[in-house]
Amino acid sequence: MHEFDLTDPDQRNEAAAEYVLGTMERDEKARFESLLAVSRDLQQEVEQWREHLDVFNRNLEPVEPPKELWKAIEQQTAPKKTGFLGLNWGWAAAFCLMLALSGGLLTTQWQQFQQPQDHYVYLIKNDQQKPGWMVNTSMESNQIVVQNLRPVAMPADQFYELWLMPEGEEPISLGFLPSEGELRIPVKAEWRDRLLNCELVVTMEGPEGAPNGYDMGPVSDKANWLQF
Repeated sequence: MHEFDLTDPDQRNEAAAEYVLGTMERDEKARFESLLAVSRDLQQEVEQWREHLDVFNRNLEPVEPPKELWKAIEQQTAPKKTGFLGLNWGWAAAFCLMLALSGGLLTTQWQQFQQPQDHYVYLIKNDQQKPGWMVNTSMESNQIVVQNLRPVAMPADQFYELWLMPEGEEPISLGFLPSEGELRIPVKAEWRDRLLNCELVVTMEGPEGAPNGYDMGPVSDKANWLQF
């Protein structure tokens, strides 16, 4: 089990992400919730992650689970016996699952099942500290897709420039973040493995962009890829 050091800001933020994703083990979750009950800062981090991940609920198209999945669910949840009123508890469980589906739970689980395991995402905050852009990539697509989620008015002659930060090398510009719509950036084959080890950084630049990777403007956001 991964023991988070909740006194470390980076590990605490990572723990908040795992808490919202529901991937924490029981003991770690109990320890986290003890701090969550008394820490206003941690409560804010959890709320930020909930808002970040809600982006996917709004932007992923629903996928109808196949009939085979329903059959598997019925086989796993339907007991052989019935209740004293003759009610088959398996059907009751199936009904509850259908209610969960209407809330998007099973749809999301099926999407995660059918999506490739090497799908990586980075959410960029805008000047209002809300998710403004979603950067995603997968090793199957050979491209990086930057999607504008919340168009915002940029300061005059100011642009957000996205960078890859390979360790020990000059940063690589991926261009300006789109003011609307999306931007698709091809990824060379030799960069596929290195790409995911690079930190992503966003800087504020003028119309011409930074002259090179060593003379960048102020950093407005930075993070590492998050795997889904």
